Amino acid sequence: MASVTDIEDFLQGPLVTWLRACLDNSERLTDYEDLADGVVIYEVLLLIDPEPMYHGVIPSLGNPLQRIRNFDCIIKNIKTLYEEELCQLVVLLPDSVRLGKEPESKAGLEDMQLLLLLLLGCAVQCPNKQRFIEHIKTLSVEAQHCIVHCIKQVTESQEIVLCGDHEKSLSQEQMFTHIQHLIKERDKYLQVWIGQEDRKCAGVVMGNERLNATTPSGGERGESQHLAVELADWKARLRKQRQELEEKSEALAETKEELEHNKILVAKLRNEMQDLKQQARASKAYRDEVDALRERAERCEKLEGEITRYRDKLCDMEFYKSRVEELRQDNRVLEETREMLEEQLARARKRGDHIIQLEASILQYKQTINDLVLERDANQEKLQQLYEENSQLTILSKSQLNNSAYESDHLEDTDTGSGDNSLSEQLTSNAQARALRLELENRRLASTVESLQEAALQHTNEQILELEKEKKKLSLQVDDLEENKRKLMQHNTELETSVKNAQRDTKKMQELLETLQHQLQIQSESLSRDKQRLERRVQELEASLDVAKAQADRLGELEDAKSKIASLERDVGKLKESLEAKSEMLEKLTCEVEMNSKEKLDLTKNLEEANIQIVRYHEREREFKDLESRYAIDHKTLSVLQKDLVAEKLNTQQLKSSLDKLGLPVDKLSDPDNALDTILSRPEILKMVRQRLSLDETTKCDLSHLNECNARLEVNISTLQSQISSLTSQLTALQLANSQLVAEKEEVIKELEKVQTDQVTLQALHEQLSVQYESQRNDKEFLKTTLRDLRIEHRNLKEANELLSSVNETLTADKDNLKDESKSLNNLRAEHSKLKDDFRSLFTSNEKLKKEYRALQEEYKSLRVESGKCKLSLTELNGELETRNDKITGLEVQVSKLTSQCEMLTQIKTSFEEDRRSLMEYVRQLLDQYHELLMHSLDDKEHYHAEEKMFRDKVNNLNRQKEKLEEKIMEHYFKLESCPAKKKSFGATLVKRMRKAGSELISKSRKSWHEDTARKGTDSDTSLEEVRSRQADGLSLGTPGTRRTVYYSGDENNSTTNDQDDSKSLPSETPRTSTPQHEPAGPPLLVYNRLTTVLGRNPTPPHSPALSQSSKKQSSNESISTDYDYYSYS
Repeated sequence: MASVTDIEDFLQGPLVTWLRACLDNSERLTDYEDLADGVVIYEVLLLIDPEPMYHGVIPSLGNPLQRIRNFDCIIKNIKTLYEEELCQLVVLLPDSVRLGKEPESKAGLEDMQLLLLLLLGCAVQCPNKQRFIEHIKTLSVEAQHCIVHCIKQVTESQEIVLCGDHEKSLSQEQMFTHIQHLIKERDKYLQVWIGQEDRKCAGVVMGNERLNATTPSGGERGESQHLAVELADWKARLRKQRQELEEKSEALAETKEELEHNKILVAKLRNEMQDLKQQARASKAYRDEVDALRERAERCEKLEGEITRYRDKLCDMEFYKSRVEELRQDNRVLEETREMLEEQLARARKRGDHIIQLEASILQYKQTINDLVLERDANQEKLQQLYEENSQLTILSKSQLNNSAYESDHLEDTDTGSGDNSLSEQLTSNAQARALRLELENRRLASTVESLQEAALQHTNEQILELEKEKKKLSLQVDDLEENKRKLMQHNTELETSVKNAQRDTKKMQELLETLQHQLQIQSESLSRDKQRLERRVQELEASLDVAKAQADRLGELEDAKSKIASLERDVGKLKESLEAKSEMLEKLTCEVEMNSKEKLDLTKNLEEANIQIVRYHEREREFKDLESRYAIDHKTLSVLQKDLVAEKLNTQQLKSSLDKLGLPVDKLSDPDNALDTILSRPEILKMVRQRLSLDETTKCDLSHLNECNARLEVNISTLQSQISSLTSQLTALQLANSQLVAEKEEVIKELEKVQTDQVTLQALHEQLSVQYESQRNDKEFLKTTLRDLRIEHRNLKEANELLSSVNETLTADKDNLKDESKSLNNLRAEHSKLKDDFRSLFTSNEKLKKEYRALQEEYKSLRVESGKCKLSLTELNGELETRNDKITGLEVQVSKLTSQCEMLTQIKTSFEEDRRSLMEYVRQLLDQYHELLMHSLDDKEHYHAEEKMFRDKVNNLNRQKEKLEEKIMEHYFKLESCPAKKKSFGATLVKRMRKAGSELISKSRKSWHEDTARKGTDSDTSLEEVRSRQADGLSLGTPGTRRTVYYSGDENNSTTNDQDDSKSLPSETPRTSTPQHEPAGPPLLVYNRLTTVLGRNPTPPHSPALSQSSKKQSSNESISTDYDYYSYS
C-alpha cells in the first residue's frame, strides 16, 4: 500500500490540479476516493469527446467490480480516441483491474498517473484543445511548467504513445525497450493464465474427490461413471495443455535464442555503425581538410597576388607616410593656431565681460546723474521759493520801514505816549533782524547751489574723461581685432590652399578607399544609427534650449551650455570617426603584420635553403680543391713523361745518326727484308749490331716498360683531361651558382633588413596605435562621463530655467508696475530732455562701438565656422559618396518597383479594356431598353388621351352633380336656419362626405390606370425598375407614364396628393400647382393632373467611343416631354 504522504503528493500534483481546473465544481474532487471512483475522469473525457464509443460509468459506492467496469470503459474510450482520431498507438495502458481492486497501492497510483497522462494528451490534441489550454493558463507558473513536461512525456518521448509522424525518428534503443516491455507483459500474463488454469484444475480435482467421498459406493454407479468420463476428459485436456505448455516453452526457448542472436547481430551492427560513423567522420574530416587545403591553395594564390600588390603599394605607403607626417605637422600647427585663437577668444571674452561691467557702471552713473538732476531741480525749486519769500520779505521790510518812518514822523508830530514808540521800535528791530537772517540764508543757499553745480560739473567732466579713455581703449581693441582679422584671413587663405592640397591627396586616397568601402558601409550604417540617435538627442536638446531661450532671454549660460554640448558632440563624432579610422588602421596593420610574418616565414625558409646551398657550395669547393691537387700531381707526372719522351726522341735521333754513319739509310731500313740483307752483307755492321744488341736488349726492355708506362699515362691523361673539362664546366657552373647565391644572399639579407625595419616600425606603430586606442578609449569614457555631467547640468539648467521663468514672471509683474510708475515720471523726464540728449549722443557713440565690436565678433565667428567647414568638407565628401551610393541603390530599387508597377499597369489596362467591353455591351442593352421605353411611352400617351376624354366627361358630370348638391344644400340651409345646431352639423358632415366620395372616385380610377400601366411595364421589360431608380436619383418631376393629382377644397384649406409610381421607390415631390380662384358662390374644388414623360435619361460612360451615335440619337429624343395640366374650378 502507498503511504498517506504519497497520496497527498499525488493529489497536490500538476495532473490532479489540472483535472480540478477542468471541472465545473472543483470541490467535487477532494479525496483520492473521488478520483478512484472514475466518474470525475469520465466527465473530463466527455468534455474531450462528447460522443464516446463505450458508456456505462456509474458511481461505484465502494464496489470494486463497478470500479473495474468504469476504468475499463474509460481506458477503452481513451484508446479509441488515440487510435481513430489522433492516429497514434498507445504502448502503455493502465491496469483497470488494479485500479478497481487496489487503487491505493503504489502500482495503482502509477496506473492512475498514467491514466491522467493519457487523458491530458487527449485533451491537448483534441479539437476542443483551446478550452483546456485556457484552463492550463489559469494555473500557476510552476504548475504550467510541470504540465508542459507531462505533455512532452506523452507527445515527444515515444515511451507511452507512438506517433505516426515519429516512426522514422524512433531509435533502436526505444524499440528494444518497447520489445522488452512487451515480452515481460507476455510472460506475466502467461504466468497469470497458468496459475488460473492450475487453480481451476485443482478445484475440479478437489470437487471430484469430494464427490467420490460423499457419493455412496453402491447406489450411484452411473454418476461415478459419468464423473470418470469427465475426469478422463479433463486429464486429456491437461495433457493437451501440458503439450501446449511444452511447445510454448520450446517456442520461448527458440525466441530467447533468436533474441540472443538478434542481440549479437544488434551489437555487431552497432559496432559496424560506429565504425561507419567513424569512417564517415574521418571522411568528413578529410573532406574538410581537402576543402581547407583547396581554400588555402586559393588563398595562397590570392595572397601571392596581394603580396605583389602590397609590394607595389609599399612605395605609395612610404609616400603616404611622409604625407601623413606632413599632415600631422600641419595639424600640430593648426592646433597651435587654435590654441592661440582660443586664448585670443578668452581675452576677447574677458574684454566683453569688462565691457558689460562698464555698461553696468554706465547705467549706474546714469541713474546717479538722474538722481542728481532731480536733486538739483528740487534745490532750484527750493531756491525759487526762497527767492520769492525773500522778495516778499524785502517788500514787507520796506513797507514796514516806510510805516515805521511814517509812524516816527507822526509820533514826533503828535507827541504821543512812549508805549506806542516802544512797540514801533520793537517791530522795526524784529523786521530788520528777520531780513538780515533771510539774507544770510539766501547767501548760504546760493553758495551751496553753486558748490553743488560745480561738483556736478566736475563729476560729469570726470565721467566724460573716463568714457573718452574707455573709447580710446575700445578703439585700440578694435584695431587689435582688425589685425587679428587680417591674420585670420591670411590663415584662412593658407588653410584653403592646404585644403586644396588635401583634396588632391584625397583624390589619390579614394582609389585606396574604394577597396575598403564594403567594410566601411557596415560600420557607417552603425555610425549613422548612432549619429541619428545623437542627432535626435541633439534636436531634443536644441528644442529644450530653444524653449529655455524663449522663456528667459537673459540666460546666456544656456547658450554656452548649448555651444559646449554641440562642440562636445562634434568632438565625440570626430573621436568616433578617428576611432573607427584607427581601428581600421589597426586591422590593416594587423593584416600587414600577419602578411609580414608570413613573408618572414617564407624568407626564413628561403634562408634555410640558401644555407643548405651554401653548405653544398663549401663541399663543392672542397672537392674542387682536391681535384686541383690531383690535377697538380697529374700535371707533374705529365711533365716528367714529356721529358722522357724528349729523351727517347733524342735517342732515336742518335740511332738514326749512327745508322747514317754506318752508311745505312733509314729509308732502306724501313723494309725489314732489305734491312737484314744489307746488315748481313756487311760484317762491320754485324759487329756493331752485335755490340749494340747487347745494349739494345736492355734498352728494349726499358722501352717496352716505358711504352707501357706511356700508354698508361696517355690513358690517364685522356681521363684526366675529360675529368678536367668536366670539372672546369662544373667549376664554371658552381661559380655561376655561387655568384647567383651570393646575389640572392645579398638580396635576402637586404629584404631581411627591410622586413626587420618594417617589423620594428610596424611594432612601433602598433604600440603607438594601441596607446592611442587606449587614450581614445579613456577619452571616450571621459566623454561619456562629461555627457552624463552635461545631462545632469542640463537637468539642473532646466530646473534653474523653471525657477528663472517664475522669477521672470515676477519681474514682468514688477516691470508692469514700473511701467505704471514710469508713466508718472514722464513729466519729470520731459524737463530734463536736454541732459538726456547729451547722454544719448554719448550712448549712441557707445552703441556704435558695440555694434562694430559685435560685427567684428560675428566676422570672427564666421571665419571660424568657415575654417571648421573646410575641415569638415572631407568628411562631407565621404558622406556624399555614401549618400550617392545609397541613392544609386535606391534608384535601382525604384527601377525594380517601376517595372513591377508597369507590369501591374499593363494588367490593370487589360482589366480596364475588359471592363470597357462589358460596359459597351451594357450600353447596347440600355439603348435597346431605351427604344423599348420610347415605344411604351408612346403607347401610354395614346392610352392617356383616351382616358383623359373619359375623365373629362366624368369630371363634368361630377361638377354638375356637385352643383346640384350644393344648390340642394343651400336650400336646405335656408330651410334649417331656425333648426338647432345639431341639424347644422349633420348638413356639414353630409357635404364633407360628398366631397370625399368624389375625390375617392377620381383616385380609384387613377389607381386602376396606374396598375394597368405597371403590369404592362413589367410584362414588357424586367429592367425598367433599374432605369426608374436611376431616374429617381435625378430631380425630375416624374417617370415616364406617371400622373400627379392635387385636390383642393376651400372649406378645409388642405390638399391631398396621391403619387403613384410604377417602381414605388421615387421620393415624394411637390408638383407645380396653380392657386385656385375662390368664387363667392360656393367652395372651390381644384383638380390638377400632370403627365410627364422624360425619355432617354440613361447615363452613358463619358469616354466610350461606341456611344457617339447613340448620344446623338439621345440628344434628339431628350426633348420629347409631355406636360398636361388640367384645372377645373367649381
